[in-house]
Amino acid sequence: MLAVQAQNLPGARWSLGLRTPGLTDAALADALHGGTIVQTWTMRGTLHLTAPADAPWLLSLLGPRAWSGRGKLWRDAGLTGAVFAKAADVLGASLEGAALPRTTVLRLLQDAGIPTGGQRGSHILRYLAETQVVIIGPPQGRTQTFALFRDRIPAVEPPGREEALARLAFRYISGHGPATARDLAWWSGLTLTDSRLALHLAEPDLAVLPADGEPSYVDPGVLDARSGGPVPAHLLPGFDEYTIGYADRTLVLEERHRSAVGPAVNGLFRPALAVSGRIRGTWEQEIRGGSVCLAVAPFPGEAPAGTGGEAALRAAADRYSRFLGLPVVLDGADG
Repeated sequence: MLAVQAQNLPGARWSLGLRTPGLTDAALADALHGGTIVQTWTMRGTLHLTAPADAPWLLSLLGPRAWSGRGKLWRDAGLTGAVFAKAADVLGASLEGAALPRTTVLRLLQDAGIPTGGQRGSHILRYLAETQVVIIGPPQGRTQTFALFRDRIPAVEPPGREEALARLAFRYISGHGPATARDLAWWSGLTLTDSRLALHLAEPDLAVLPADGEPSYVDPGVLDARSGGPVPAHLLPGFDEYTIGYADRTLVLEERHRSAVGPAVNGLFRPALAVSGRIRGTWEQEIRGGSVCLAVAPFPGEAPAGTGGEAALRAAADRYSRFLGLPVVLDGADG
């Protein structure tokens, strides 16, 4: 997958759980704590989960695109290159060998004469993360921490730009294909021109699906795959890559149902029910007495889980239960 959108961390962990047989939420929490998976603003100014080895080259390639459009925001907030440099010096000394809560980090900046009120603190931390000064550290319960990038990420020589573009395109298509250059541009934040160049560079390792308009690219291994038996239902988290990883989502979601899934006016995406490759409803959860209660809302005219019915939905709920390590109850289905 290369990177999984992760401003909703529990949902991002479930995105990985959906794709990794036997993975549990507890194991992912350990991975985040130990740094074998990291969370940072890899692209589009948006939090993602990624492997430590991928963070440096992703940030080197995509970081400048992410902050290039923030000039007015920074000017309005009184943020300059000198402010960012001073903040980097302060945190470079204060975080050496440590991971501190976000509130503590902001207080350190404030005490050093760098105001963090309003959105200033958020802008500073995100920019320092995109420039590989800091990174989100191991969670302390529900508390977000920050550590030095060099303390969490191994030092590696970044690839050249063309190699990085080819790597980005190949990895994106491997985890998301079939997809187009416009999809890659949306997902990465690259320009369409750079996205087309990236796919051209990666094309020897990809299969190209001809189309009247923009061609689609796919991992050749996908074309050789054969499915058998009933198609399972999948309970996708709200910001799952299957929902948001494309500029054009009409292959998986009918336009008339798009508003039910998102993005809403606040930018949020609702958890979605996918059956036979199509999104056919939404779902929500509530913790009640140590159990997770799921309420599924199919789109009008859709069965609860397409042709698979309640059995497919129950199987999806059981997978979620094993991942969480908690009983999962389907409202209206389990009594």
